[in-house]
Amino acid sequence: MEMTTKPDYKKYGFIPQRQKGLLLMRVRNRAGNLSAQDLNKIADLAQRFGTGEVHLTMRQGIEIPGVKEERFAEALQAIRDVGLLPAVCGARVRPIVACPGNSTCPYGLQNTRILAEELDEQFVGRDLPAKTKVAISGCPNSCTKPQANDIGFKGAVEPLIEQNVCVKCGACVKRCPAQAMKIENEKLTIDDQKCLACGVCTRLCPKQALSVGQSGYHVYVGGKGGRYSGEGVNIAAFVPADQAAVYLEAILAAYKELTDGKERLMSVIGKVGKEVFVAKVAEKLS
Repeated sequence: MEMTTKPDYKKYGFIPQRQKGLLLMRVRNRAGNLSAQDLNKIADLAQRFGTGEVHLTMRQGIEIPGVKEERFAEALQAIRDVGLLPAVCGARVRPIVACPGNSTCPYGLQNTRILAEELDEQFVGRDLPAKTKVAISGCPNSCTKPQANDIGFKGAVEPLIEQNVCVKCGACVKRCPAQAMKIENEKLTIDDQKCLACGVCTRLCPKQALSVGQSGYHVYVGGKGGRYSGEGVNIAAFVPADQAAVYLEAILAAYKELTDGKERLMSVIGKVGKEVFVAKVAEKLS
């Protein structure tokens, strides 16, 4: 009797349902953005191949339930034919999650959409020892939880004080979310250990005595949700947006070199230690 091998459904974002013979079909987007035309196309796919329903996943994906296994190839081609992107699951870089960033959010410090699209184009779908999730947040509010992903980018800006312009009004001291600012001896100071690099003070200063110094992303590695959750560790600060892909490439290279099997990044860092991992990333960057 001839045996047939099932396709690698997860590589294309199809997940076996608990109901035998049925698949969940995931459609990917970039940075959580879809046009009205895209939504119409998704509705049509749901009617043609699924139950007519759509589920929105926690990672900004579109999930269509009830696709018959024998229609996998047809459904996959249909996604591509209408100009949409099949999702990615399994042991590889998953679709990038991003908040709206400074395009619409009043707190956004960075253009997360541009970065998410760049990282999606270069990295999503790349095979790795285990699933690897990447999240981008445009500010320290961390709506996409970058610290709880394998790799996270959190938007940040450095506040700089022009003491000769500051009138010591205390507006920034009152509004600082981290209570990192104070006036003593007629001088405004910032506690760098407390500062969130959120940019609130630079926006509200009535005399514009606070300006932006370094601007970019704080980089976190080794975060994880699920049964055995953990928060990622910060390995770099104020990485410019145009260097984020370089950092991600170095992090993935270090991960692949230091793992001994199918470990998530959190397990690798727990095994070798933050210092060793950071040194390996620095080696890959050089």
